[in-house]
Order: sequence, then structure tokens, then C-alpha cells
Amino acid sequence: MHVYPSELVALINQRWNGTPTAEASDDGQATSTLPGKAALEQLISTCYQVSMMREEDRPVTLRLILAKSELFPPDQGPPKGFLRLLFSPPRPFNEYELRRLSPAVDFERSLVGIEPHPEKGFQIWGVVNSGIRWLQQERGGNKKTNQLPDAFVVHVTGPGMLTICRGLKIIATLNSGKLLDSTANAFQSKWMNKLLAPVRESLLEAHEAFRASVLYPVAKIQDEFIENLQFQLIKRVLSVTRMNRHGGTFIIFPDDNPAELAADNPSILLKYRFQNDEAVRRQQQLMIRTIRLATTALGDINDPDKIVTWKDYVELRHESAVYDLEEALYEQAQFMASLASVDGAVVTCSRGPLGFGGMIVGSLDKLTEVALASDIEGKMVTLGKIEGYGSRHRSVYHLCNAIHQVMAIVVSQDGNVQLAKWRNGIVTCWDLTTQMFIGDN
Repeated sequence: MHVYPSELVALINQRWNGTPTAEASDDGQATSTLPGKAALEQLISTCYQVSMMREEDRPVTLRLILAKSELFPPDQGPPKGFLRLLFSPPRPFNEYELRRLSPAVDFERSLVGIEPHPEKGFQIWGVVNSGIRWLQQERGGNKKTNQLPDAFVVHVTGPGMLTICRGLKIIATLNSGKLLDSTANAFQSKWMNKLLAPVRESLLEAHEAFRASVLYPVAKIQDEFIENLQFQLIKRVLSVTRMNRHGGTFIIFPDDNPAELAADNPSILLKYRFQNDEAVRRQQQLMIRTIRLATTALGDINDPDKIVTWKDYVELRHESAVYDLEEALYEQAQFMASLASVDGAVVTCSRGPLGFGGMIVGSLDKLTEVALASDIEGKMVTLGKIEGYGSRHRSVYHLCNAIHQVMAIVVSQDGNVQLAKWRNGIVTCWDLTTQMFIGDN
């Protein structure tokens, strides 16, 4: 079903009233209210119109916030605050003005500030430089995020693509007239937790062995810490691939030496296969180093069984070694994403990348439809014919149909992200286009 401004406004009002932002409740600030139905329809319609435009032959992308300029003190700025600059006089709010402003308002670092005027409707009062820490929820990172006010925010991310937020929390996403459910976050599913559990168990065992081998205090960790590390790396790789706008396919085997890549009867032909040595295991070693850094820095001789959480690690901002590890993890993600620019899939396992330029082989006539999930466990689905998808998606569907333990993620050139996995007797797909923003770091 296609959704238009009137239906979208009804949905926004419904979700807005039930989802106050975490920053609003933590800081005790008054909850924000939405403008009236007609005004909200005009605002969304204007943003939709500008999304279909181009500026100097580039798609228009921008972020917009409906908030009073007084919410942003004039003496602050990134990385911990917001730098707001006022126009004198304010500018009119319409799609043409937004299009002209868009090159100067970098999507990742700035927002257009608007507020209602009693006689002139909405007006653009200025711009807000936010810095890029807000993107940590998508790309990973350990720095404290500068939280937006509890206000109505619109992301214009491409033709017909709008993401409606309350502060940083997604309320609804519109993609070419279709509504995407930002609550169906497969990264929070039980099946994915189980799929990646063996890796976490081996890292936990290695950490306990490390604790027993040293004489200084080292804290404990739990699954939650390693799970965050795993998803941070995945989210960074996908985010960089989206930013590069070349698309890519990532095939993830949960075990260490997948038999499906054996030379005798391979399901994937790797044009560029890496030799299995210490360099391939760098991804795993970076995770081990991160665990040891956090648990050693926060170890307590008076509390030998202290458990370090991910939040504890995030607050280790004063440690220079943390910055080095953060940069190393980001460079690993950049490297993995760059491999996807070559035709074929990037193939990884629990220890790291096995190779790239992977071509999926075997019979491609056994699958005609896939299940499109609307919940995180893949129990609520609708069926879709695979003939409507491109060759990159279809080959992944056939692979998941043949190898049930594999998980595949496809990033399209337009920035859409889809995950495929065999679930409940059928290849099941989740739209991850909006999911990288979900969750707190």
C-alpha cells in the first residue's frame, strides 16, 4: 500500500504520542508537540517535493528540525554541542529554498532550522551545525552523542525517501510512497543472537583464560558487551558501503571454516581468496584487544568479579588507547566496504574476511518467492516474487535457499539495505534501510 501525506500524518501523530525521546525523559524537558494536521501535511509535502529535486545534478539530501532557535545556545558547537546560526531576516520555507540551501547544509553535519510564524506559515530561521557524533548509532563509536532536542526532525535522504524522527528516534520512514517499519530490527532478534553465539562463547572463554593468566585485576564481561562489538562492526561496514554509493553484497558464515567454500564442491567461487594467516584474523584480534582494554582499565582489586558493560566502555573517553582502537575498527570497516566495490560478494566467517569477488554457483531455478518480514523473528511475513528483484538480490536468495546457516546482506546503490536468511522453512528478508539508527550506544 502506498502512503501519502494525509495517511503519514495520522501515523506520525499516533506514534509520536506514544514515544517520548530518551533525552526528554532523562533531562526532564517538556515533551514537544506537533503542529496541526494541515500544517504538518504542508511540511511533509514540501520535504517530499524537495526530495524529488536535484541541485547541480545531485540528489537533494538534508536534515530539517522544527524547533525554536532558543533551544540552541549561541555559545556552543560540535563535537559536544550545536552551533546555531540565525538568518537575518528569516527565509521562506518552500522546496525551492530548501533545494538552494542543500549544498551548504551537509546532511551528516548540519540541519535546517524552521519554526511556525503566525502569519507567514513556516519560516527558515537558520542552520544548526551538529557535527557527526549523532551518526554513531548507525556507524558505531564510543563517544558521547550530542542529543537533539525533543523535536520533530525530517531526514530527506533521496528521491521519495523521508525519515521522520523525534530527536534521534525514528518514528516512520517513507520510501517511494511505501512505509518501512523501523521497529522490525533484525539485529535485536533471537535468531541472530543464536547465530552469532558461538563466536561470543569463544571470546568469553578466551577472556576468562586471560583473566586467570595475569596478576593484576581484570573485570568480567558478558554476552551484551561482545554482542555490541559484533553489531558495531557490521553497522560500520554497511554504513560505509551506503555512503560510497556503489552497493555491495556481504555473505556471513557463522562458523570458522565453512565447508561450502571447499575446492571440491564450492557454493561460492571466490575470485580473490585470502590466505588463512594472522592478517585474516585481525578483525577477531581487534575485538579481543577492545575487551582486554575495557576490562583492564576498569578492573577493581576490591571487586574481582566486577562486570564491565558496553556503557562503561563508552565512558572510557579519556583513554588514548580507546581512540586508537576506534580508529583501527573504523579502518577495518572501511577496508571491508571497499572490497564490495568489486563485482561479486565479500565472504566472511567468524575469524574475518575470507575473500571477495565471490560468485554464487549452482542451480538457480528452485526458488520463486521469498518471505518479507514485518517482525524481528520473521514470523509475520508477506510473500514476494523474486522476479521483481535484481540479479544481486536473486543470487543471494538462491544461496540462502541452498545453505541454511548463511546470512547475507545486500546494499543497493540507492542506499537500501536488505538482510536475507533461511527462517521457518523459507528464505526470509528484512529491510534494514532504517535499522542502523536503532539502539543506544
